Amino acid sequence: MKFSFRNPLKRSSGRNFGRSDVHMDAPSAAGTDTAGTTTADATTAGTSPPNISIEDSPFIRWSVYLLMAFPLVDYATRYLAHPVGLIWDKVVLVILAGVAGHRYLDGRRPISVRWPRYAGWFLLYGLALVFANLSQPLLTIAGYRIDVYYIFFGLLLPFVIGRKDVVKLLHLGAMVAIVIAIHGVYQYITKVPIPADWVDTGEHLRTRVFSVLVSCNELSAYMALMIPIIGGLALYDTNRWRKWFYSLGLIPCAMTLIFAFSRAGWFSLAFAIIIVAIVFERRLLIVVAAIVVAAMFVPEIHHRITDLASPVYWTKAAQAGRIARWQQAFEAMRSNPLFGVGPGHYGGAMASAYHLNMYSDNYYAKTLGETGIVGLMLFFAMHLTLLRDLWVRVKKVTGRKKLAFIGGLIGLLSVLLHNGLENVFEYAPMDLSYFLYMSLFLVWGDAELKGEDSLEE
Repeated sequence: MKFSFRNPLKRSSGRNFGRSDVHMDAPSAAGTDTAGTTTADATTAGTSPPNISIEDSPFIRWSVYLLMAFPLVDYATRYLAHPVGLIWDKVVLVILAGVAGHRYLDGRRPISVRWPRYAGWFLLYGLALVFANLSQPLLTIAGYRIDVYYIFFGLLLPFVIGRKDVVKLLHLGAMVAIVIAIHGVYQYITKVPIPADWVDTGEHLRTRVFSVLVSCNELSAYMALMIPIIGGLALYDTNRWRKWFYSLGLIPCAMTLIFAFSRAGWFSLAFAIIIVAIVFERRLLIVVAAIVVAAMFVPEIHHRITDLASPVYWTKAAQAGRIARWQQAFEAMRSNPLFGVGPGHYGGAMASAYHLNMYSDNYYAKTLGETGIVGLMLFFAMHLTLLRDLWVRVKKVTGRKKLAFIGGLIGLLSVLLHNGLENVFEYAPMDLSYFLYMSLFLVWGDAELKGEDSLEE
Protein backbone atom coordinates (compact mmCIF):
# COMPACT_ATOMS: atom_id res chain seq x y z
CA MET A 1 0.00 0.00 0.00
CA LYS A 2 1.31 3.45 -0.84
CA PHE A 3 0.86 6.56 1.22
CA SER A 4 1.15 9.50 -1.14
CA PHE A 5 1.35 12.83 0.66
CA ARG A 6 0.58 15.68 -1.68
CA ASN A 7 -0.48 19.28 -1.80
CA PRO A 8 -3.98 19.27 -0.29
CA LEU A 9 -5.02 21.95 -2.80
CA LYS A 10 -4.57 19.48 -5.64
CA ARG A 11 -6.93 16.72 -6.61
CA SER A 12 -5.18 13.34 -6.61
CA SER A 13 -6.27 10.21 -8.42
CA GLY A 14 -7.29 7.01 -6.68
CA ARG A 15 -4.69 5.30 -8.84
CA ASN A 16 -2.01 6.61 -6.49
CA PHE A 17 -2.55 3.59 -4.25
CA GLY A 18 -0.59 0.48 -5.09
CA ARG A 19 3.10 1.32 -4.89
CA SER A 20 5.41 0.51 -2.00
CA ASP A 21 7.25 3.76 -1.33
CA VAL A 22 6.31 6.74 0.79
CA HIS A 23 6.44 10.12 -0.94
CA MET A 24 6.92 13.31 0.98
CA ASP A 25 7.78 15.52 -1.95
CA ALA A 26 6.75 18.92 -3.20
CA PRO A 27 4.40 19.07 -6.17
CA SER A 28 6.18 19.03 -9.51
CA ALA A 29 6.25 22.27 -11.45
CA ALA A 30 4.28 20.74 -14.26
CA GLY A 31 3.42 17.52 -16.00
CA THR A 32 2.57 14.09 -14.61
CA ASP A 33 2.46 12.64 -11.10
CA THR A 34 3.89 9.25 -10.08
CA ALA A 35 0.72 7.39 -11.06
CA GLY A 36 0.44 9.03 -14.46
CA THR A 37 -2.19 11.59 -13.49
CA THR A 38 -1.74 14.95 -15.20
CA THR A 39 -1.36 17.83 -12.77
CA ALA A 40 -1.53 21.55 -13.22
CA ASP A 41 1.56 23.72 -13.14
CA ALA A 42 1.75 25.08 -9.58
CA THR A 43 3.61 28.15 -10.75
CA THR A 44 1.03 28.90 -13.42
CA ALA A 45 -1.74 28.45 -10.90
CA GLY A 46 0.01 30.84 -8.57
CA THR A 47 0.18 28.30 -5.73
CA SER A 48 3.84 27.29 -5.89
CA PRO A 49 4.91 26.63 -2.28
CA PRO A 50 8.13 28.20 -1.07
CA ASN A 51 11.25 26.05 -0.75
CA ILE A 52 12.07 24.33 2.51
CA SER A 53 14.97 25.93 4.40
CA ILE A 54 16.21 26.46 7.93
CA GLU A 55 16.60 30.12 6.99
CA ASP A 56 12.84 30.67 7.27
CA SER A 57 13.20 31.50 10.94
CA PRO A 58 16.02 32.02 13.47
CA PHE A 59 14.24 29.56 15.78
CA ILE A 60 14.45 26.88 13.11
CA ARG A 61 18.03 27.75 12.19
CA TRP A 62 19.39 27.69 15.73
CA SER A 63 17.43 24.59 16.64
CA VAL A 64 19.15 22.70 13.84
CA TYR A 65 22.52 24.23 14.71
CA LEU A 66 22.12 22.93 18.26
CA LEU A 67 21.44 19.46 16.92
CA MET A 68 24.54 19.60 14.73
CA ALA A 69 26.58 20.37 17.86
CA PHE A 70 24.62 17.85 19.94
CA PRO A 71 27.59 16.05 21.61
CA LEU A 72 29.01 19.36 22.87
CA VAL A 73 25.67 20.93 23.79
CA ASP A 74 24.36 17.81 25.50
CA TYR A 75 27.51 17.41 27.59
CA ALA A 76 27.68 21.09 28.54
CA THR A 77 24.03 21.32 29.56
CA ARG A 78 23.86 18.02 31.43
CA TYR A 79 27.06 18.52 33.40
CA LEU A 80 27.24 22.30 33.71
CA ALA A 81 23.55 23.32 33.60
CA HIS A 82 21.65 20.17 34.49
CA PRO A 83 18.08 21.55 34.43
CA VAL A 84 18.67 22.89 30.92
CA GLY A 85 20.16 19.57 29.88
CA LEU A 86 16.96 17.79 30.79
CA ILE A 87 14.70 19.85 28.55
CA TRP A 88 16.60 21.58 25.75
CA ASP A 89 16.34 18.74 23.22
CA LYS A 90 12.62 18.38 24.02
CA VAL A 91 12.13 22.06 23.23
CA VAL A 92 13.97 21.56 19.93
CA LEU A 93 11.78 18.55 19.11
CA VAL A 94 8.62 20.59 19.77
CA ILE A 95 9.91 23.36 17.45
CA LEU A 96 10.69 20.80 14.73
CA ALA A 97 7.26 19.21 15.13
CA GLY A 98 5.53 22.58 14.86
CA VAL A 99 7.50 23.56 11.77
CA ALA A 100 6.97 20.15 10.15
CA GLY A 101 3.23 20.24 10.84
CA HIS A 102 2.88 23.76 9.41
CA ARG A 103 4.85 22.90 6.28
CA TYR A 104 2.94 19.67 5.79
CA LEU A 105 -0.37 21.51 5.89
CA ASP A 106 1.13 24.14 3.59
CA GLY A 107 1.76 21.45 0.98
CA ARG A 108 5.55 21.25 1.28
CA ARG A 109 6.80 17.66 0.99
CA PRO A 110 10.58 17.38 1.12
CA ILE A 111 11.79 13.91 0.07
CA SER A 112 10.78 10.54 -1.36
CA VAL A 113 11.55 7.76 1.14
CA ARG A 114 10.17 4.41 2.24
CA TRP A 115 11.51 4.10 5.76
CA PRO A 116 8.81 6.13 7.63
CA ARG A 117 6.30 3.33 7.07
CA TYR A 118 8.47 0.82 8.90
CA ALA A 119 9.35 3.38 11.56
CA GLY A 120 5.64 3.90 12.14
CA TRP A 121 5.04 0.17 12.54
CA PHE A 122 7.96 -0.09 14.99
CA LEU A 123 6.67 2.86 17.01
CA LEU A 124 3.15 1.45 17.21
CA TYR A 125 4.38 -2.03 18.04
CA GLY A 126 6.56 -0.68 20.86
CA LEU A 127 3.63 1.35 22.19
CA ALA A 128 1.50 -1.78 22.24
CA LEU A 129 4.20 -3.54 24.27
CA VAL A 130 4.14 -0.65 26.73
CA PHE A 131 0.43 -1.18 27.42
CA ALA A 132 1.01 -4.92 27.66
CA ASN A 133 3.76 -4.50 30.29
CA LEU A 134 2.43 -1.95 32.77
CA SER A 135 3.31 -3.93 35.91
CA GLN A 136 6.33 -1.58 36.12
CA PRO A 137 5.06 1.46 34.22
CA LEU A 138 7.97 3.84 34.88
CA LEU A 139 10.52 1.25 33.75
CA THR A 140 8.53 0.27 30.66
CA ILE A 141 7.79 3.83 29.53
CA ALA A 142 11.40 4.93 30.08
CA GLY A 143 12.66 1.92 28.13
CA TYR A 144 10.31 2.68 25.25
CA ARG A 145 11.36 6.34 25.22
CA ILE A 146 15.03 5.38 24.91
CA ASP A 147 14.23 3.07 22.01
CA VAL A 148 12.14 5.47 19.92
CA TYR A 149 12.85 9.08 20.97
CA TYR A 150 15.40 9.99 18.31
CA ILE A 151 13.46 8.26 15.55
CA PHE A 152 11.10 11.26 15.73
CA PHE A 153 13.99 13.60 14.88
CA GLY A 154 14.71 11.51 11.79
CA LEU A 155 11.07 11.72 10.72
CA LEU A 156 10.79 15.50 11.27
CA LEU A 157 14.14 16.82 10.01
CA PRO A 158 13.39 16.39 6.28
CA PHE A 159 10.47 18.81 6.71
CA VAL A 160 12.84 21.38 8.21
CA ILE A 161 16.09 21.10 6.23
CA GLY A 162 16.34 22.05 2.56
CA ARG A 163 18.88 20.91 -0.01
CA LYS A 164 20.72 24.21 0.10
CA ASP A 165 21.11 23.87 3.87
CA VAL A 166 22.83 20.50 3.84
CA VAL A 167 26.41 21.39 2.93
CA LYS A 168 26.79 24.16 5.49
CA LEU A 169 25.30 21.87 8.14
CA LEU A 170 27.80 19.17 7.19
CA HIS A 171 30.55 21.78 7.55
CA LEU A 172 29.31 22.57 11.06
CA GLY A 173 29.09 18.91 12.00
CA ALA A 174 32.60 18.25 10.71
CA MET A 175 34.01 21.13 12.77
CA VAL A 176 32.31 19.81 15.91
CA ALA A 177 33.80 16.36 15.32
CA ILE A 178 37.30 17.78 14.80
CA VAL A 179 37.05 19.79 18.04
CA ILE A 180 36.00 16.65 19.92
CA ALA A 181 38.85 14.72 18.31
CA ILE A 182 41.40 17.32 19.37
CA HIS A 183 40.08 17.01 22.92
CA GLY A 184 40.50 13.23 22.65
CA VAL A 185 44.14 13.64 21.66
CA TYR A 186 44.60 16.04 24.58
CA GLN A 187 43.19 13.41 26.94
CA TYR A 188 45.69 10.87 25.64
CA ILE A 189 48.61 13.26 26.05
CA THR A 190 47.57 14.16 29.61
CA LYS A 191 46.85 10.49 30.43
CA VAL A 192 43.30 11.05 31.62
CA PRO A 193 42.29 8.65 34.46
CA ILE A 194 39.89 5.86 33.49
CA PRO A 195 38.02 3.12 35.38
CA ALA A 196 40.04 -0.05 35.95
CA ASP A 197 37.51 -2.24 34.12
CA TRP A 198 38.17 -0.36 30.88
CA VAL A 199 41.43 -2.28 30.53
CA ASP A 200 41.60 -6.08 30.15
CA THR A 201 43.61 -8.12 32.58
CA GLY A 202 47.25 -8.23 31.51
CA GLU A 203 46.78 -5.32 29.12
CA HIS A 204 48.94 -2.20 29.38
CA LEU A 205 47.41 0.95 27.93
CA ARG A 206 48.39 4.53 28.63
CA THR A 207 44.70 5.46 28.80
CA ARG A 208 41.50 5.25 26.72
CA VAL A 209 40.03 8.55 25.58
CA PHE A 210 36.33 9.35 25.78
CA SER A 211 35.99 13.16 25.47
CA VAL A 212 32.46 14.59 25.82
CA LEU A 213 30.81 11.29 24.86
CA VAL A 214 31.87 9.95 28.29
CA SER A 215 32.40 6.41 26.93
CA CYS A 216 35.45 5.28 24.94
CA ASN A 217 33.28 2.89 22.92
CA GLU A 218 30.79 5.63 22.05
CA LEU A 219 33.60 8.02 21.11
CA SER A 220 35.02 5.39 18.77
CA ALA A 221 31.57 4.94 17.21
CA TYR A 222 31.28 8.70 16.73
CA MET A 223 34.73 8.94 15.12
CA ALA A 224 33.94 5.95 12.88
CA LEU A 225 30.82 7.84 11.75
CA MET A 226 32.52 11.19 11.21
CA ILE A 227 35.88 10.21 9.69
CA PRO A 228 34.36 9.01 6.38
CA ILE A 229 32.02 12.03 6.29
CA ILE A 230 34.91 14.46 6.82
CA GLY A 231 37.00 12.59 4.25
CA GLY A 232 34.14 12.82 1.77
CA LEU A 233 33.82 16.57 2.40
CA ALA A 234 37.56 17.00 1.84
CA LEU A 235 37.18 15.40 -1.60
CA TYR A 236 33.92 17.20 -2.39
CA ASP A 237 34.77 20.76 -1.38
CA THR A 238 36.37 23.08 -3.93
CA ASN A 239 37.37 25.70 -1.38
CA ARG A 240 41.11 25.29 -0.86
CA TRP A 241 41.12 26.33 2.78
CA ARG A 242 38.26 24.05 3.78
CA LYS A 243 39.78 21.18 1.84
CA TRP A 244 43.03 21.59 3.80
CA PHE A 245 41.13 22.02 7.06
CA TYR A 246 39.24 18.76 6.58
CA SER A 247 42.32 16.89 5.38
CA LEU A 248 44.31 17.99 8.43
CA GLY A 249 41.30 17.46 10.69
CA LEU A 250 41.29 13.78 9.76
CA ILE A 251 44.58 13.38 11.65
CA PRO A 252 43.23 14.06 15.18
CA CYS A 253 40.04 12.17 14.29
CA ALA A 254 42.04 9.07 13.32
CA MET A 255 44.25 9.44 16.39
CA THR A 256 41.22 9.67 18.67
CA LEU A 257 39.68 6.59 17.05
CA ILE A 258 42.91 4.74 17.80
CA PHE A 259 43.31 6.12 21.34
CA ALA A 260 39.78 5.03 22.28
CA PHE A 261 41.17 1.49 21.82
CA SER A 262 37.78 0.11 20.91
CA ARG A 263 38.05 -2.96 18.69
CA ALA A 264 34.36 -2.64 17.89
CA GLY A 265 34.94 0.85 16.49
CA TRP A 266 37.91 -0.26 14.43
CA PHE A 267 36.23 -3.33 12.98
CA SER A 268 32.90 -1.65 12.26
CA LEU A 269 34.60 1.10 10.26
CA ALA A 270 36.86 -1.37 8.43
CA PHE A 271 33.98 -3.66 7.46
CA ALA A 272 31.83 -0.70 6.40
CA ILE A 273 34.61 0.53 4.11
CA ILE A 274 35.06 -2.95 2.65
CA ILE A 275 31.33 -3.39 1.95
CA VAL A 276 30.93 0.01 0.30
CA ALA A 277 34.25 -0.29 -1.56
CA ILE A 278 33.26 -3.59 -3.17
CA VAL A 279 30.09 -2.00 -4.54
CA PHE A 280 31.12 1.56 -5.36
CA GLU A 281 34.88 2.19 -5.19
CA ARG A 282 37.23 -0.77 -4.99
CA ARG A 283 40.29 1.44 -4.72
CA LEU A 284 39.25 1.99 -1.10
CA LEU A 285 40.28 -1.62 -0.43
CA ILE A 286 43.89 -0.55 -0.93
CA VAL A 287 43.40 2.13 1.71
CA VAL A 288 41.98 -0.43 4.16
CA ALA A 289 44.85 -2.83 3.55
CA ALA A 290 47.44 -0.08 4.05
CA ILE A 291 45.80 1.10 7.29
CA VAL A 292 45.60 -2.44 8.69
CA VAL A 293 49.24 -3.17 7.92
CA ALA A 294 50.38 0.15 9.42
CA ALA A 295 48.19 -0.32 12.51
CA MET A 296 49.73 -3.70 13.30
CA PHE A 297 53.05 -1.94 13.93
CA VAL A 298 51.48 -0.03 16.85
CA PRO A 299 52.03 -2.28 19.91
CA GLU A 300 48.74 -1.43 21.66
CA ILE A 301 46.70 -2.04 18.51
CA HIS A 302 48.62 -5.21 17.70
CA HIS A 303 47.97 -6.56 21.20
CA ARG A 304 44.23 -5.77 21.18
CA ILE A 305 43.71 -7.36 17.79
CA THR A 306 45.87 -10.46 18.28
CA ASP A 307 44.27 -10.97 21.69
CA LEU A 308 41.14 -12.04 19.81
CA ALA A 309 43.02 -15.16 18.67
CA SER A 310 43.66 -16.20 22.26
CA PRO A 311 41.53 -19.10 23.61
CA VAL A 312 41.60 -17.34 26.98
CA TYR A 313 39.76 -14.34 25.50
CA TRP A 314 36.95 -16.48 24.12
CA THR A 315 36.69 -18.49 27.33
CA LYS A 316 36.24 -15.29 29.34
CA ALA A 317 33.77 -13.95 26.77
CA ALA A 318 31.69 -17.11 27.08
CA GLN A 319 31.78 -17.07 30.88
CA ALA A 320 31.10 -13.40 31.67
CA GLY A 321 31.68 -11.40 28.50
CA ARG A 322 29.81 -10.55 25.31
CA ILE A 323 29.00 -14.11 24.34
CA ALA A 324 27.45 -14.80 27.74
CA ARG A 325 25.40 -11.60 27.51
CA TRP A 326 24.17 -12.46 24.02
CA GLN A 327 23.07 -15.86 25.26
CA GLN A 328 21.12 -14.08 27.99
CA ALA A 329 19.13 -12.29 25.28
CA PHE A 330 17.85 -15.61 23.99
CA GLU A 331 17.10 -16.74 27.54
CA ALA A 332 15.12 -13.53 28.14
CA MET A 333 13.19 -14.06 24.92
CA ARG A 334 12.39 -17.73 25.48
CA SER A 335 9.46 -17.03 27.81
CA ASN A 336 7.79 -15.02 25.03
CA PRO A 337 9.74 -15.44 21.78
CA LEU A 338 7.43 -13.36 19.61
CA PHE A 339 7.07 -10.30 21.84
CA GLY A 340 9.95 -10.42 24.35
CA VAL A 341 9.94 -9.28 27.96
CA GLY A 342 8.93 -5.67 27.26
CA PRO A 343 10.71 -2.31 26.76
CA GLY A 344 13.29 -1.48 29.41
CA HIS A 345 13.36 -5.00 30.89
CA TYR A 346 16.50 -6.39 29.27
CA GLY A 347 20.05 -5.52 28.27
CA GLY A 348 20.04 -1.72 28.43
CA ALA A 349 20.34 1.32 30.65
CA MET A 350 16.96 0.89 32.32
CA ALA A 351 17.38 -2.83 32.99
CA SER A 352 20.79 -2.11 34.48
CA ALA A 353 19.45 0.76 36.61
CA TYR A 354 16.70 -1.47 37.98
CA HIS A 355 19.25 -4.30 38.57
CA LEU A 356 17.38 -6.67 36.29
CA ASN A 357 20.44 -7.60 34.21
CA MET A 358 23.59 -6.17 32.62
CA TYR A 359 24.14 -4.38 29.35
CA SER A 360 23.85 -6.80 26.44
CA ASP A 361 26.77 -5.24 24.49
CA ASN A 362 24.70 -5.81 21.36
CA TYR A 363 21.78 -3.51 20.60
CA TYR A 364 20.14 -6.12 18.39
CA ALA A 365 20.31 -8.68 21.23
CA LYS A 366 18.75 -6.08 23.52
CA THR A 367 15.97 -5.45 20.99
CA LEU A 368 15.39 -9.20 20.62
CA GLY A 369 15.17 -9.71 24.38
CA GLU A 370 12.82 -6.75 24.93
CA THR A 371 10.59 -6.87 21.86
CA GLY A 372 10.95 -10.46 20.64
CA ILE A 373 11.30 -11.73 17.10
CA VAL A 374 8.52 -9.45 15.83
CA GLY A 375 10.18 -6.34 17.25
CA LEU A 376 13.62 -7.27 15.95
CA MET A 377 12.25 -7.88 12.46
CA LEU A 378 10.49 -4.49 12.46
CA PHE A 379 13.68 -2.85 13.74
CA PHE A 380 15.74 -4.45 10.98
CA ALA A 381 13.14 -3.52 8.37
CA MET A 382 13.28 0.13 9.45
CA HIS A 383 17.07 0.42 9.28
CA LEU A 384 17.53 -1.69 6.16
CA THR A 385 14.96 0.48 4.39
CA LEU A 386 16.79 3.58 5.60
CA LEU A 387 20.00 2.18 4.12
CA ARG A 388 18.13 1.34 0.94
CA ASP A 389 16.86 4.93 0.66
CA LEU A 390 20.42 6.20 1.03
CA TRP A 391 21.90 3.49 -1.19
CA VAL A 392 19.76 4.45 -4.21
CA ARG A 393 20.86 8.07 -3.79
CA VAL A 394 24.53 7.09 -3.76
CA LYS A 395 23.95 5.28 -7.06
CA LYS A 396 22.24 8.33 -8.58
CA VAL A 397 24.63 11.13 -7.61
CA THR A 398 27.73 11.78 -9.70
CA GLY A 399 31.04 13.62 -9.62
CA ARG A 400 32.47 15.04 -6.41
CA LYS A 401 29.11 14.75 -4.71
CA LYS A 402 29.24 10.98 -5.07
CA LEU A 403 32.47 10.93 -3.04
CA ALA A 404 30.74 12.79 -0.22
CA PHE A 405 27.84 10.33 -0.35
CA ILE A 406 30.15 7.34 -0.26
CA GLY A 407 31.71 8.80 2.88
CA GLY A 408 28.28 9.28 4.43
CA LEU A 409 27.21 5.73 3.58
CA ILE A 410 30.39 4.28 5.10
CA GLY A 411 29.97 6.25 8.32
CA LEU A 412 26.29 5.40 8.79
CA LEU A 413 26.82 1.73 7.94
CA SER A 414 29.62 1.58 10.53
CA VAL A 415 27.13 2.71 13.20
CA LEU A 416 24.77 -0.15 12.36
CA LEU A 417 27.63 -2.65 12.38
CA HIS A 418 28.93 -1.28 15.68
CA ASN A 419 25.50 -1.87 17.24
CA GLY A 420 26.21 -5.57 16.85
CA LEU A 421 28.99 -5.22 19.42
CA GLU A 422 27.80 -2.36 21.64
CA ASN A 423 24.56 -0.66 22.66
CA VAL A 424 25.42 2.35 20.50
CA PHE A 425 21.83 3.56 20.15
CA GLU A 426 21.45 3.72 23.94
CA TYR A 427 23.67 6.82 23.96
CA ALA A 428 21.88 10.00 22.98
CA PRO A 429 24.71 11.64 20.95
CA MET A 430 25.12 8.57 18.75
CA ASP A 431 21.43 7.85 18.30
CA LEU A 432 20.73 11.46 17.34
CA SER A 433 23.81 11.70 15.10
CA TYR A 434 22.76 8.61 13.15
CA PHE A 435 19.30 9.92 12.30
CA LEU A 436 20.60 13.48 11.81
CA TYR A 437 23.26 12.62 9.25
CA MET A 438 21.04 10.08 7.55
CA SER A 439 18.43 12.83 7.10
CA LEU A 440 21.01 15.25 5.71
CA PHE A 441 22.16 12.84 3.02
CA LEU A 442 18.62 11.76 2.14
CA VAL A 443 17.62 15.39 1.62
CA TRP A 444 20.80 16.26 -0.27
CA GLY A 445 20.43 13.42 -2.78
CA ASP A 446 16.72 13.77 -3.43
CA ALA A 447 17.17 15.99 -6.49
CA GLU A 448 19.06 13.29 -8.40
CA LEU A 449 16.55 10.68 -7.27
CA LYS A 450 13.72 12.70 -8.82
CA GLY A 451 15.71 13.43 -11.97
CA GLU A 452 15.95 17.13 -11.19
CA ASP A 453 18.96 19.36 -11.64
CA SER A 454 21.14 19.37 -8.55
CA LEU A 455 22.45 22.70 -7.34
CA GLU A 456 26.08 22.39 -6.22
CA GLU A 457 26.31 24.53 -3.14
